[in-house]
Amino acid sequence: MSYLQVSLQVLLFLTFALGGAYRFFQPIDTLAKRMLWVTYFKPRIVRSIALIEIICGIGIIIPLFLSSSSFAFILYSGCLLMATMIGAAVTHAFIGDYKQILGNLLLFGMLYLVTFPVI
Repeated sequence: MSYLQVSLQVLLFLTFALGGAYRFFQPIDTLAKRMLWVTYFKPRIVRSIALIEIICGIGIIIPLFLSSSSFAFILYSGCLLMATMIGAAVTHAFIGDYKQILGNLLLFGMLYLVTFPVI
């Protein structure tokens, strides 16, 4: 496993698992002040997205510790997070929050490199 892939896995874990945990445990009013998209969704949807990010963020880093596992953690976690990032980019385009789309696409690219390694 290359150092770049391991570094990206750790970075994606920190981004999604910790960021998702922040969004999961913060009150919706606090999130709405910092994130425009939260006001367009019901609280259960916001919490569900955060839970998906937590679970998949953990799924991205699990293969570093369980090398003998036959379950494709990275494949399933990466694909679900890539779908989440596409949905986030589309949402930001619809609500006019264009600054956030570049971040979504950057995360999508990192997820693609980890999920489908070139080497």
